[in-house]
Amino acid sequence: MNGQGGPSPLDLRQRLLQVLACSALGPGLDGVLLFDLQPEMVNPVAQAFARILHTRDARPVRRVVLGSATGDDELWLRPVLRHENTGLGFSIGPGTLVDTATDSTTLVVVPDLTRLSLPAMRGAVQLLGADVATVERAGFRARWRPGARWLAACSETEVGRLSPHLLDRFPIRLNVAGLRRTSRGADPLRGAVGDHVTEPGFGELSPTWRAALAAPRRPRCVVSEDAAGRAVDLASGGSGSRRAIALARIARAQAVLAGADTCGPAQIDEAARLIGLEDRTGSPAAEGPVDQGSPFGPRSDSADPPIPEPLRADATPSDGGSSGSAVAVPPGSAEALDAFPAVAEEGRGSAYPEDDAQLLREFHPLRIPWHRRPEPSSARGPVTGVRPATVLRDLAFVATAMEAAKYQRLPGRHALREQGDGRLVVLRGDFRSYVRLPVAERMLVLLLDHTCRGRWDWRPALAPYLQWAYTGRASVCAVEIGSRDAVDELRADHFLARSVLDPRVGAALRRPAGRSSPLAHGLTIADQLLRRAFQQRSNLIEAWLVVVSDGRGNIPLDSSVSGRLVGPVRRVGVDDALKAAGRIGAMGRLRLHAVVIDAGRQPYPDLPFLLADALGGVTVAGRTTAHEERTTQGAESAD
Repeated sequence: MNGQGGPSPLDLRQRLLQVLACSALGPGLDGVLLFDLQPEMVNPVAQAFARILHTRDARPVRRVVLGSATGDDELWLRPVLRHENTGLGFSIGPGTLVDTATDSTTLVVVPDLTRLSLPAMRGAVQLLGADVATVERAGFRARWRPGARWLAACSETEVGRLSPHLLDRFPIRLNVAGLRRTSRGADPLRGAVGDHVTEPGFGELSPTWRAALAAPRRPRCVVSEDAAGRAVDLASGGSGSRRAIALARIARAQAVLAGADTCGPAQIDEAARLIGLEDRTGSPAAEGPVDQGSPFGPRSDSADPPIPEPLRADATPSDGGSSGSAVAVPPGSAEALDAFPAVAEEGRGSAYPEDDAQLLREFHPLRIPWHRRPEPSSARGPVTGVRPATVLRDLAFVATAMEAAKYQRLPGRHALREQGDGRLVVLRGDFRSYVRLPVAERMLVLLLDHTCRGRWDWRPALAPYLQWAYTGRASVCAVEIGSRDAVDELRADHFLARSVLDPRVGAALRRPAGRSSPLAHGLTIADQLLRRAFQQRSNLIEAWLVVVSDGRGNIPLDSSVSGRLVGPVRRVGVDDALKAAGRIGAMGRLRLHAVVIDAGRQPYPDLPFLLADALGGVTVAGRTTAHEERTTQGAESAD
C-alpha cells in the first residue's frame, strides 16, 4: 500500500495482470472492463492481454478494434476478392466478430465503451457470455461457439450512459486510474509472460501462472458450498445472479492459477479484493485484519448523499407574475425528470460504479430512436448498415456490387449480357442504400444568466423545457454568462450536448454567480448557433431559445470581443443585448420559439419584457412573490 491508502502502481499492475490471466483461464470470464484507463495505455494493456492469450493457446492472436463508426456489415460480413478465369469476383466471408477460425485467437478491443456504435453494442450483448452464436445475413450463414476475449475501457464518471444489459456482459471489472508509463516509450506491462526482458520494478506472471496457462488440459477445481454462499453474500447488493457467478468464477480461476484443487471462502474474499468489491455483509471474515502483503485493501463505507427532490412537470408558475406575462411551454406530454444531482466522489474505484452513478442514458439505449418526421430524413447520420433501396438516393455502391455479384452465374443474368462480356449485371433488386442513425430533429438553446439567480431555484421554471428536450431527444446548447467559474468574465461560455442527459447540463444549472453579465455576447453566440443549425441541419424541425436573465447586461459587446473593459458602461451593455436579441428576432422562423424567464428582480423590472419583445417571443414569470416568501422564511429559520 502507498502512503495515501491506495494501491501502489506496482500493485495495480500486478492486479491487472492477474485479472487478465483469470480472464484467459476461466470459462465465462470473456469480458474485461477497465475503468479510468488512460487512452495511451489501451495499446500496452491490449498487447499484454494478447501475450497472455498467446501463452495459453500457442497460436497467433487476432486483434479487432471497435469504435463509434463500426457498422453491422463489418461486424458480421466482409467482402472477399478472388481471381477467376473471367476476371475478378466477389464473395462474402465472415466478419470481424465471427470467430470461426481455428488457427488464431480473437481479442476484441474497445477503447471507449461509452462511444461504441449501437450495432457493436448489440453485438457485445449477443456474444459475451453466449454458448452458441449464429449469423444469417445476405446469404451467409455461420454457427460457432464464441471464444473471443473482450477488453473494454470506460470512464467511471460516464458509466451511467451505458445500458445495464451491456455492463452485465463484462464479469471482470477493475479501476486502473493510477496506471501510468514509467518512462517515455516504456511499456509498463512488457514482459508479462516472460517473452521479453522485464523492466526494473515491474511484475510478471509467475512460473506457476505460466504453467497453468500453458497446460494442455485445465485442472479440475471444485467450488465448495461455503464458497458459493460467500459469493452470494458478497454480491447480494446487485440485481440478478450474474455478479455472484462472476465472483465465483474469478475465485476458481485464481485457485487454478495457484495450483489448488478446491475453491473456498478465502479465495472468494481474495477475488473480491482483487476487483475492489466492497464487503457490505459485516461478516467476521471481512472485519478481520487484511494481509499486509496483499495489494488489495478494504474500502471504507460512507453515508449516502441525500436524494434531491425531483422536478415537477407543473412547476411553471401561473400566478404572481406581471399582467403582461404569458406562459409558453412546449406542447405534448412529458415524462417527469429527476433533478440533476451534484457529481459526487461516492463509490469511486468500486467494481460496480453503476449502482451509485446518476442515470445519463436514454430510455432504450440499445434501440434506434424513432423517426418523427413524415418525410424522409437527411442522409447525414452515421452509417450503421445497409438495406434494400427504394429510391436512388444515398446508395451503398460496394454493397450493391456485392449483392449483384452473388447472382451473376444465374441463367437470367447470362441472358442479359453478350457472350464474353464480363461486365456486372445489376438489377433493381440489387440496389442497397445506407441505414443511418437519425440526427436530432429538435434543439434546445439555454442562455443562463447566473447573476440573476441568487437563492432562486430556477429548475422548476426550466423543467417543462428540459422535459421537452428529453422526450423529443433534442440536442442541447447551453450558453452561460455571469458564472464565477467562467474562463473569462467578460465573455460567455457555451457547449454543445447530444441530449439533456449530458452531465454538463446539470453542472451548468448550479454554478455560482459572478459579478459580470456579458448578456450581449451570450445572445450573439446563441444567434450564431441557431443560424448555423438551421442552415446546416435540414432535418431541424423545431428549436426553442430559453433565456433566463434579468436583462441587466453590464458588459458591452465590444469589451467582450476585445477582452478589455474601458470607461464607464452605463446602458451600453443593455443596448447591445437588445440589438443582439433583435437580430435573433429578425430571423422570422416559424420553427424557432423564444422565451424569456423573468427573474423578477428590482429595480428595472421592464428589461426582461424589452428583451422578449426584441426576440419576438414571450415572457414567463420565473420568480414569484410566493417563492420569495418561502425563500425568506427558509433563510430566517436557518438563522
